Order: sequence, then C-alpha cells, then structure tokens
Amino acid sequence: MKNFLYFIKGILYSLLLFLLYFLVLPNVFALMLNKPLHSSNFWISNLAYLGIYILTFLILLLIIRKDLFKQFKDFIHTPKKYLNKGLSYWAYGFIVMILSNLVITSFMGNIAVNEQVTRDTLLSSPLYAIPTIIFFGPFLEEIVFRFGLRKAFHKEIPYALTSAFIFGGLHVLTALDEFTLVNLLSHIKEFLFIIPYGSLGFYFAKAYYETDNIFTSIVPHMVHNSFSVLLILITSWLGVL
Repeated sequence: MKNFLYFIKGILYSLLLFLLYFLVLPNVFALMLNKPLHSSNFWISNLAYLGIYILTFLILLLIIRKDLFKQFKDFIHTPKKYLNKGLSYWAYGFIVMILSNLVITSFMGNIAVNEQVTRDTLLSSPLYAIPTIIFFGPFLEEIVFRFGLRKAFHKEIPYALTSAFIFGGLHVLTALDEFTLVNLLSHIKEFLFIIPYGSLGFYFAKAYYETDNIFTSIVPHMVHNSFSVLLILITSWLGVL
C-alpha cells in the first residue's frame, strides 16, 4: 500500500509538471504576449516566443527550487563525478540513437517529422530556437521527464523505461500538426522513431537515478542538443540541407 501511494503521488506530481510545461504556462503566457507574438517584426516575434520559454522556465524553477538548488550545489562541488556518469550514459544512448535512426530512416526513406520541424524552426527563427533547443528545452524536459517521474518509481529499470517511452512518444506526437485519429494512423510508421528518441531518454534516466542529481542528465542533454544545432547550421551553410 505504501509503495502504491508513493507511485500515485509521484505520478500526480509528474503530471502537474507536465501540464504546466506543455499546456498551462505556454498558453497563459501566449495570451499575455499575444500582440508581440503576432508582430510583423521578426525580432519582436522571436523574442516573444523566447519569452514564453523563459517565463515557463522561471515558474517551474520556482516550484522545484529547493531540490534543484541542493542538487546544483552537489554538482558544483564534485562535477567530475556527475559528468563522468552523465556523459558516459549519453554516449551509450547516442550510439543506440544513431544506429536505430539509420535502420528506421532506411526503411521509411525520410527523417523523423520532429527532426524536420526542429531544422525548419532553427533556420527560420534562430533567435528563439537556439537558446530554446540548447538550454531551456533540455532543462525543462529533464525536470518533467526525469526529475518529476523519478518520484513515482523505486526501481531503476521500470523508471528508465517509462521515462524513455514517454520522452520518445512525445517527441513524435508533438511534431504532428493535428491529433486526429486519421492523422495519427497516417503517420503510424513515425512512431518507430520512439526508439531513437527513447534511447536517449532511457540513458538520461539511468544517469539521474544512479546519481540522484538532475544535472547529471541536464548537462549531457544540453551537450547533445548543442551538437545537433551545430550540425544543422553547418550542413545548412554548406548547402547540404
């Protein structure tokens, strides 16, 4: 009974963070910044979109500040211990991600919709996209998918698998333009990309579980996204994309 209550409490806490991040706060701040968001001025609209992420980040930071600041102090005190674990697991996840991506893209003949959306956003709105992809996105995703979900699980593998599945699934779902049954069925093969996205989520979850420090997964996540941004910008500059 005690374990069940622990699980339910953790799920509700994780769900709260999820709803705040994906639905409540972005919509509230979008209403507040409605005019600049729809400005014809490129810089103003980009800054408004960035502002939504910054405000969302600050609110979630306020909610978990006690745990987060404690873990940050531990991370700063012995960064090598946490980085060795985090970067090692990131390397494992990255290898699985690359190999599974190669197999899936050769089967499907195209890259994941999420990856294409990311590329298009980065190239069309770099002022908003670069800090979001490199910093705010990884930070917020680790808070929701790793930190929040960890409070529901005692055991490592169920926690890591659940985190991986949700993390991978949402990366696929959020890239679709609409959530109708017909649209989901027409993109059914797209769900294969849960494997490469989920592989990173699995190893990020293991890194956090084994160190009990969220920065063990936040930093490698930022490193991964930084490499992705750099690769997209270089290939675009070379005319490969």
